Amino acid sequence: MFLLAGCMSSGEPVSWDDQADESGHGLVEREFTAACMEANDDLSEVRSRTFCACVLDGVREAVTFEKFTELDDFVDKHRDDVTAAMLGEHFAWFVEATEACAT
Repeated sequence: MFLLAGCMSSGEPVSWDDQADESGHGLVEREFTAACMEANDDLSEVRSRTFCACVLDGVREAVTFEKFTELDDFVDKHRDDVTAAMLGEHFAWFVEATEACAT
């Protein structure tokens, strides 16, 4: 299970909870979850949603929103070339959250 999709829209949220919908979920959370679930479409919908929520929780605990946007920018810039090794080198906190949730 690995997430390799851009996570945010061009609406440029400024915090985790910015642009919350009626459910209280911010744009970043909604778009991260959608991209994560798409990247993990080999899982059942329930497992995928659970996995993606776990990863997002781990990321939110590990880094600031600004650090997360660095990951999103990196993935956008290197979309066709991103590897697990590259993410591990630059964003170990993301890989750690992903691995912790995959178990």
